[in-house]
Amino acid sequence: MFTGSKKQLLDLIKRKGTISIDEAVENTNLAKTTLREHFLQLERDGYIQRDYVRSGPGRPSLEYQLTQKGNSLFPSYESALIKELLNFLKSKGDEETIKEFFSAFWEERIEKAQYRMDQSSKKDLQARIETLTHMLEEEGFMPEFNLDEDTKSLTIKECNCPFSEVVKETRLPCKLEAMFYKKLFNDKAERTSHIAEGDFSCTYDIPIETS
Repeated sequence: MFTGSKKQLLDLIKRKGTISIDEAVENTNLAKTTLREHFLQLERDGYIQRDYVRSGPGRPSLEYQLTQKGNSLFPSYESALIKELLNFLKSKGDEETIKEFFSAFWEERIEKAQYRMDQSSKKDLQARIETLTHMLEEEGFMPEFNLDEDTKSLTIKECNCPFSEVVKETRLPCKLEAMFYKKLFNDKAERTSHIAEGDFSCTYDIPIETS
């Protein structure tokens, strides 16, 4: 996804764990102004986050580290491992454990989303949607939202499926993701496109209920 100096910077942060702008200057051939701009853009897009580290007397130093979204840019064997685990459980006839795991996982996601949305606002739908967007971005769904005030409808597009390898073995994530939006909004939420069926996104159309 990233090439050139931004990839060089992300690779450096991955290797170091945390890094300051001055340390980035020392470890690259990039100017501080260029690095500062890269840090700002990567932070704005959710790939890195800042932290103030105190190592002694005086002002704490500003350092950056990768977020979950940033770490997802690097190769991972997790999907293949989970796929093999599902195959193993199915070969043992343990389908019930698979169902229990995914149900518990999605219930926790729903609670997490509901809590974060409630923390942002109880009544401001736009604020609640923005909060949910941030959570879905962190999880790797690449979400897009469209709130139509005239038709009282909300359209949510998930342009990436972070569970694509798992879905090859079980469609439980698809079923539970549809339930995710029904529980967060209302039972009339409907999936109108589906990556697993060959579409470019999973799209959910949700009528907005007004009091």
